[in-house]
Amino acid sequence: MKITRNALPILMTFTIALAACSNTAPVVNNEKTTGGAAASAAPTASAAAPKSAWAESAGLYKTETVEELYEKAKKEGKVSVYSTSGRINDVKKTFEKKYPGIDVETFDLKSNVIMDKVIREQAAGIFNADLVLTKEVGGAIEEELVKKGMLFKYLPSDIAAKILEPYKSEGIAFVPYFEFRTLFYNTEQNKTPPVSNWWDLTTSEWKNRVLMVDPLQSPAQMDMFVAFVVNSEDMAKAYKEKFGKDIVLNGTKNAGYEFLQQFYKNVILVKSSGDGQDAVGKAAPNKPAPVFIGVSGDIRKMSEKGLKADIIWDLKPKLSVVDEGLLFVGNKAPHPNAAKLLVRWMAGEADGKGEGTVPFNEVGSWMTRADVQHKNSKNINELNVWQYDSEKFYKVYQDVVNFWIKNQ
Repeated sequence: MKITRNALPILMTFTIALAACSNTAPVVNNEKTTGGAAASAAPTASAAAPKSAWAESAGLYKTETVEELYEKAKKEGKVSVYSTSGRINDVKKTFEKKYPGIDVETFDLKSNVIMDKVIREQAAGIFNADLVLTKEVGGAIEEELVKKGMLFKYLPSDIAAKILEPYKSEGIAFVPYFEFRTLFYNTEQNKTPPVSNWWDLTTSEWKNRVLMVDPLQSPAQMDMFVAFVVNSEDMAKAYKEKFGKDIVLNGTKNAGYEFLQQFYKNVILVKSSGDGQDAVGKAAPNKPAPVFIGVSGDIRKMSEKGLKADIIWDLKPKLSVVDEGLLFVGNKAPHPNAAKLLVRWMAGEADGKGEGTVPFNEVGSWMTRADVQHKNSKNINELNVWQYDSEKFYKVYQDVVNFWIKNQ
């Protein structure tokens, strides 16, 4: 039985936010930065973000020592963080211990809520956020916040030297880690993964055996669907590999939409990720086990619960699309030096040994520093994933949302 829900306010935020942005974007000074220190760090700035007189005056285009930043940050005494990850509270503990005199104020919010909050606050002339740790929301973080000067990348050159590409030079923010949505299977019933191609899940064998949370509740889950549409040529090739013939569209725009239209028919929505994890990892031996689409970090939780499950690592055409943790400095941040110091801490400092990386360096998350060892069985270069293209995602995101609602 497929569980369906009405269109939810959580994704209405996308449309509301765009309307707010189109009417009241901050004014940004587009003059180029000058000066040796600023120029030396310029390659680590986001190409998407316009140059800003405020960002230059706040030192976002230069590299300062920890000692310099700490002295300035102590005078500010505080740093406020909007975060989509509750792990920021673990960062808070180690940072405040390392740098006494600076309090970390955290706000644990969903990515789409952060987007809406930043837009509305800055439109009203309120600048509360020093740092923002978020995920993309259909490309709108870059298109509506970064490109309009609401959020800025800060990546000092001594740390940038240790960051892997494309996150070093192409990222719109400092990306301390990434995850991805992926497919889990029961390892007790299956000695090998039961599917090897996303199109496998459109066949009658998988009727009512594909579990996931409602994507209207999860921008990251919806982004995975958008990836299928944006990469429709890859999906068409995967179809031919599976069925031995070219795809025929049934009233859809491309192979990505066609996949979603067929895939929807086999899906059951679960109330929570925990429900999906349990259904896969505790499957009855006399009944074919389902698969579950969850975030890669779920593998850690499933292991802790003793569930018999693993990620299907080899899927055609791609395993998934990366879901990056994006760390920004907010426009006109009231405590910019404390913000920069906290970025350095979350990056592990110049030597990679700072404790700020620890909460994010877990099974199911991949660190973007070349000198920080991750805890996963697969290295970054072994992950067959699509990179996130904000511009392309942004153009079709709402259409994919509408397509999902239509097909329920």
